[in-house]
Amino acid sequence: MKLHRRMLTLLAAPAIVGALTVVVPALAGTDAQPSAHAARARSCDAVTIVSHGRRMRACLLRGPRGLPGPAGPRGATGKTGSRGATGKTGPTGKTGPAGTPGTPGAPGTAKAYAVVQPTSPSAANLIAGQTSNITGVSEVKPGVYCLAPAAGISPATDTATVSPEVSYSSGNVPGTIALNAQHSDCAASDFEVETYAPGSATPMLASGYAFTILVG
Repeated sequence: MKLHRRMLTLLAAPAIVGALTVVVPALAGTDAQPSAHAARARSCDAVTIVSHGRRMRACLLRGPRGLPGPAGPRGATGKTGSRGATGKTGPTGKTGPAGTPGTPGAPGTAKAYAVVQPTSPSAANLIAGQTSNITGVSEVKPGVYCLAPAAGISPATDTATVSPEVSYSSGNVPGTIALNAQHSDCAASDFEVETYAPGSATPMLASGYAFTILVG
């Protein structure tokens, strides 16, 4: 692309003139140039220089590109923009496949248990299949039961809990069941359980009420 020519009259020192890439003498008192020089001037940025009383036309050629300057300091951080609207909730994913069954846990820690069914005011049974490590039961008087545990189980060191059982109770009515830790009527090696008729103002021992016992 041709550069527009400009005319500039300078009082130039010899050093300035020497810095010009192309210098073409001009006719004294005029800007006219020979045709060859005119063609060259049309393709560059030309100026007229006056040095030591002489008028000269020169082409200013573009020099090599300088090195990039150092980066300027980083500008201040702009303000945080406003928070955008919350997007729509995506669809619920598909239910994953069922995991593999875990390994069976260790057996429970109950040392002994039993379901006791009274059969008369002086006798009772242990329900087979629902009894473990209770070896016998006797009703020493109406409503007082002595339960003998297996070897290694003792009321002195093991704790027992009792609760009513309906299906084996007389009339399917649950009684009030209590554990007697003082063994008032049973041997010290037995668990003593007492059953009371429900609903009476004064608790009274009564037979006919089934119960469960669990020794931990």
